[in-house]
Amino acid sequence: MTSPHEMVTVVIPTRNRPDMVARAVESALAQTYAPLEVVVVIDGPDPATEERLRAFGDPRLTVIALEQNRGAAGARNLGVERAEGAWIAFLDDDDEWMPGKIALQMAARPPGVRYPIMSCRCKVVTARGDFEWPRRLCTPRDRIGDYLFVRHGLFKGETFAPTTTLLAPKALLQRQPIPKSAFDDWEWLISCGQIESCALVTVPEVLAIHYTESDRITLSTCHNIDMALNWAESVRPRLSPRAYASLLLQATGGEQAARTPAVRKRILKSALRDGAPTPMALTTFLMHSLMPVGLRRRLRQAIFSAPGAA
Repeated sequence: MTSPHEMVTVVIPTRNRPDMVARAVESALAQTYAPLEVVVVIDGPDPATEERLRAFGDPRLTVIALEQNRGAAGARNLGVERAEGAWIAFLDDDDEWMPGKIALQMAARPPGVRYPIMSCRCKVVTARGDFEWPRRLCTPRDRIGDYLFVRHGLFKGETFAPTTTLLAPKALLQRQPIPKSAFDDWEWLISCGQIESCALVTVPEVLAIHYTESDRITLSTCHNIDMALNWAESVRPRLSPRAYASLLLQATGGEQAARTPAVRKRILKSALRDGAPTPMALTTFLMHSLMPVGLRRRLRQAIFSAPGAA
C-alpha cells in the first residue's frame, strides 16, 4: 500500500507546443503508479496550450499559466514549489513515458541513500533512427560527474541521463534548485554530486521516449566555444580532474574539435593544464579531430548494429 508521503508530482514545462505537451500529459496520467499529480507550467502567454489542456478534465492535472517567460529552469522550479508530492518527476513537453516508469523507479530506490536521483534507459528517436541509451547504467557506487563524462568507449550513448528521465526527492530540489544555465540539466546533476548521500541510479528498463531536436543546443554542437568552455570552467571545481578533462575532450570536443585547429588547441590545452585526461578521452578527441562528423556516425552504426548503438 502506498503511503501519502510517497506521492509523486510530475512537472512539465511548456510553451507554444499544445499537441506535444498533450502527448506528454497523456503519458504522465497513464502511469500505473498512484498517488500522482501532474503540474504543467506554461512559460508565458499561450492561449492555445491552455485550451488544449482544459480538454483533459482530469482532477490530477494542474495548469499554471505564467504571464511572463521564466525559462525552462524557472518553470521547473516553480512546478517543484507548487508540488504536493514528496517526489518530483520531470518530463519534457516533447517526450513521453511508458506506463510503468514511475512505479519501477520508485520500487528501485536504493536503501540507505537519502537523495536518490532515479533515471532510466530511453528509446532515443533521432533523424538517423531509434536507439536505446544509455548502454552503461549508473549505480550508487558511481560518482555522478565521473559517470556523466568519463566514457569507457569511443561513441556517444554510453552514458545518458536527460531531465525527462529523472525522479528525485522534492527535498533535494528545494536544497539544490535547477540552475539557470545554458546546460542546466548537466549542471544540476553535477551540483547534486557534491551532496552527501546523493546518488544517480539508472533503472535498466526502457521507460521513456526521448525525441531529439536538430536545433537543440548541446555541448558538442554548441557553436559558441567561449560559452561552452566558460561553462565547463565554472563547473570544474565540482568535478574530478578526470571528469573535467573528459567533459572537454569527449563532450565539448565533439563537433567543436572538427571545426578549426585553434579550437582543438584551446580545448586540448585546457584539458591538459587543468584536468587528468584518460587514454580513452585523448583517443576520442583525436578521432573527433581527424574524422568528419558524418563518417563518425556511419562508423558508430556499423559497429553497434543492435538497438542502442547510437
